[in-house]
Amino acid sequence: MNRIALVTDSTAYLSPEEITRYGITVIPLTVNFEDGSIDDELVDAAEFFDRVNRSRKMPFTSQPAVGAFAEAYTALLARGKEIISIHVSARLSGTYNSAAGAAAMVDPGKITLIDSATTAAPLALLVLAAARWAEEGLDRTTIAAALEQGVKELRSFFIPDTLEYLKRGGRIGGAQALLGSLLQIKPILWFSEGVVEVFEKVRTRRRAIQRMLAELPRERKQLQVAVVHCAAPEEAASIKELVLQAAPHAIVGIREFGPVLSIHGGPGLVGIGFWGRD
Repeated sequence: MNRIALVTDSTAYLSPEEITRYGITVIPLTVNFEDGSIDDELVDAAEFFDRVNRSRKMPFTSQPAVGAFAEAYTALLARGKEIISIHVSARLSGTYNSAAGAAAMVDPGKITLIDSATTAAPLALLVLAAARWAEEGLDRTTIAAALEQGVKELRSFFIPDTLEYLKRGGRIGGAQALLGSLLQIKPILWFSEGVVEVFEKVRTRRRAIQRMLAELPRERKQLQVAVVHCAAPEEAASIKELVLQAAPHAIVGIREFGPVLSIHGGPGLVGIGFWGRD
C-alpha cells in the first residue's frame, strides 16, 4: 500500500480526474466579494469576471486557515499515512505558513513541507511527479529531495493582457503598470526566487510570445510544458501548437487559472511553465 499522501493547495488547479486518480488532498484558498466568498476552484471564467466587474470593490484573496490543514493532516495520519505537502510560493501567499503551522501542531516528524517557489501549472507538475514517485514506492525523504531539485529546475513565464489586476492586487509595482499602460509595452513576467518579476519588455504580444517560447530548453530529453491561460482558451491552444513545433518531443498540456490567480492575472493572460530534465 502507498504510504505517502499528497497535500497541495487550490492554486495548482489540478483536474478532478488527477485529484481522484492519485488521492490528492487539496486545501482551497478563497476569493472574497462584498456579498460573500467562494472557494478557489475551476469555474466559468466569463461568469467569474462578470461578477468581478459588477463588484463595487475589488475582491481580495485569502489563504487557508491553519485549522484547515490541521484537520486534513490529522485525518491522513489516522489512516497510517506519511504526508508531503506542496504549496504556492511562500513569498507570494501565506498558504505555506499556514501549512507549516499546522504541521508543527499535528506531527512534524511525519509531514514534509515543500515551498514550490511558484504556483499554477509548475506547482501541478511538482505535485503530479510526487504522486507518481509515491506510486512507484519511493520513500518520503527521496521524494522530497527530488522535489527540491525540481523547484530549482522549474521555470515559468507569463504575459498579462493588462497589468491593472496585478497592480490592484499588489503583486507588481505600480510604476510598471503605469509604464505598460502609457507606452503599450508588453512585459513578460516570470517567477524569480518565488516572486513575480519583469523578465523582459517588448512592443507587441506576438513578440512577447516568441520571446517566451525562446526560453524552452529544447535540448532536454525530458520536457514537460504546461500552457496556462486566464479566459484565453483559443490563444492557449495556439501557443500549445507553437510549443510542439519548437520542441516536438515535449509533453504539452493546457491549464486554466481559477479565481485566486485570475484576480491577480486578469483575463487574457497566457504563459508557459516547464520542467526540463536529462
